[in-house]
Amino acid sequence: MSTSDEAPRRRAVSIKDVAALAGVSITTVSHALNGKGRLPPETRARVRAVARTLGYRPNRHARSLAGGHAGLLALTISRSPGVWFPLGDLDYFSELISAATTTAIEHGYPLVTVPAASSSLGLLDFDTDGAVVIDPIVDDPTLAELRARGIPFVTTGRDPAHGDEDCWVDNDQVAGLRAILDHLAAAGAGRIAMIIPPAQQSYTLDSERAYHAWCAETRQEPIVAQPAEDLTERGGYAAALELLRRPDPPDAIYAALDRLALGVFLAASAEGISIPGELLVAGCTDSEAAKSAQPRLTTLSLHPGDIGRAAVSKLIDLVEDGELEDRHTLIEATVIPRESTARAGAQSIRS
Repeated sequence: MSTSDEAPRRRAVSIKDVAALAGVSITTVSHALNGKGRLPPETRARVRAVARTLGYRPNRHARSLAGGHAGLLALTISRSPGVWFPLGDLDYFSELISAATTTAIEHGYPLVTVPAASSSLGLLDFDTDGAVVIDPIVDDPTLAELRARGIPFVTTGRDPAHGDEDCWVDNDQVAGLRAILDHLAAAGAGRIAMIIPPAQQSYTLDSERAYHAWCAETRQEPIVAQPAEDLTERGGYAAALELLRRPDPPDAIYAALDRLALGVFLAASAEGISIPGELLVAGCTDSEAAKSAQPRLTTLSLHPGDIGRAAVSKLIDLVEDGELEDRHTLIEATVIPRESTARAGAQSIRS
């Protein structure tokens, strides 16, 4: 076939095309697609809808070179040295990372998930414009390196030592814990114990403080068990046995991870204790395992998808604008009541 018979190549859609069809300026298109500027929500939504319809994708690589940026964001889960992936609730991290990745891509940024600074190949081996650090630990080496190098970052959960200084997205752990303790008390519990990991992160520190404050207000004895290192069902089983074999065992147990709570189920079964008849059990960080447990597990949902989206949006604003007016964002934690706390007369929901 001759050259004259070949179909003409389709011209790439430009930002001018989007602006013309949306009836706005090129600057407005740029701000709408990059989450910048103070645009009316309907304008931002219209521009993005037009861009999707036309198939327009901004040339992030070219813009990054022009601005001296790598055009890449990174995400890491803070862990103690020698540990890469957390041993706790995988559903929580999967949902958070998925939402974070999708949000980054929607804004034209690739996002790579990498080990933390304590690994031989970690976050700081990549040329990145900024990073999301999940659940920073006390004296976190990753945050120290990011600060030293001047790399923008946002944490999910707060640095226990520098939380006021950093940009972060976090749950209102205090309000959430009080809500689930109130729920257990309303279901008839009079001795509520807590199983919680060692206090290395803001969520464990906040939870412990809130628990002890609630116990003081309600005149209940605080009863706390901590699994040493195993944050799976096995760790929850061992911690629950310790509690249930006390001379004055609790009539309710709240576990700060769902897998620990499922370990409580195993311990109660081994001791011949019925749930919820003799023991109420609640967990945190809702999961598919919690929904399919028998009985289904009451949980405190932390909405990890909302956290991931908010953290990446905040990081992109920080990378592109250099500063943020709203440096701290709290996401509500909500109680999802199910059969593990539903004694006679109580209600559970189906989810």
